[in-house]
Amino acid sequence: MNGLKFLCKAGLECFAAVCFLSAASFAGTDSTAAAGENLFKSHCVLCHGTDATGNTTMGKQLKARNLHSAIVQKKSDAELKHIITDGERNMPPFSAQLSIAQIDELVAYVRQLGKSKK
Repeated sequence: MNGLKFLCKAGLECFAAVCFLSAASFAGTDSTAAAGENLFKSHCVLCHGTDATGNTTMGKQLKARNLHSAIVQKKSDAELKHIITDGERNMPPFSAQLSIAQIDELVAYVRQLGKSKK
């Protein structure tokens, strides 16, 4: 009987640890996306606009993508990182202005944008 109590207690402790780590992971994602939003405001709004739809004078001229769109959201994180780092079509590269960690934060923010369609 003591063995069963031990197993139950160990199982509950493992479950609690998994719940805690999962919550910490989600909190990390939220703070990463929040940091990405700040970077977006300082580096991306000229073309993509404050609402990230690309509906700005510059965005229309450059045909900036709507970051909420399926075409953007279906890209992998690696593809988004590559586009931000090296540029694509009319979008310039940001490798000289942003660190790898900052690019990861922007990707997290772009993923958050995909949850709200515009």
